[in-house]
Amino acid sequence: MHRLFAALLALAGLLAPSVQAGPWARAPGEVFLSYSHNLATTADALAAGDMRMEAFSSLYGEVGLGRRLTLGLDLGRGTYTDEALIFLRRTLTRPDATWQVALDFGLGQRRVAGLDDSRLARAGLSVGRGFGAEALDWIPGGMAGGWIGLEAVAIRDLTRDTQRWKVEATLGLRRSDRLSVMLQLMAEDWPGNDISYGINPSVVFRIRDGTSLELGARTSFEENPRFGLELGLWHQF
Repeated sequence: MHRLFAALLALAGLLAPSVQAGPWARAPGEVFLSYSHNLATTADALAAGDMRMEAFSSLYGEVGLGRRLTLGLDLGRGTYTDEALIFLRRTLTRPDATWQVALDFGLGQRRVAGLDDSRLARAGLSVGRGFGAEALDWIPGGMAGGWIGLEAVAIRDLTRDTQRWKVEATLGLRRSDRLSVMLQLMAEDWPGNDISYGINPSVVFRIRDGTSLELGARTSFEENPRFGLELGLWHQF
């Protein structure tokens, strides 16, 4: 796992030296919600002309509690699985620090069709940095600013005594107040499976104050690669 974390950290550093979900502490009472829905299928299915896709939906929320504490909720529903996690994140760095660092811990439950429910425990580490337009002068046309973040999460299945890992690096660039682009690189290790790697580019449009629409593509490189599309809605108030 340490090699996986180090590799993605190095890759994030090559991509660029405030993401919506990350180490930044939310102000007391500030709420962020995002809903996403994606459809995906395997390369083999596409090659055979089978256009049926599996769906997965997720709901993510954060609320600022003050004292650099943020309460989070992460819900996911797929064709055969449901999962719910609630966690508390503590930002360790001061709000004016160049690099932001946070730890989080949580509990949850996972349900798989045909199996008993599992109790889950979560621990996460996130690191991030925002940067202004002057750092992006080398990009033709310039950018209004951006951010880079890295998150590592371990989820322990307390019922079955197994553990899975996920590491995700995110680069975000703001073209204007209304348009941003993001690139996410992901690695995930599930018990009994090889590590899978993913790349998820997306475009985010601010459709009104506090509300944004995300359109993206998802590619997962594993034994049988998977391809998909994602639609997301973000709201902050």
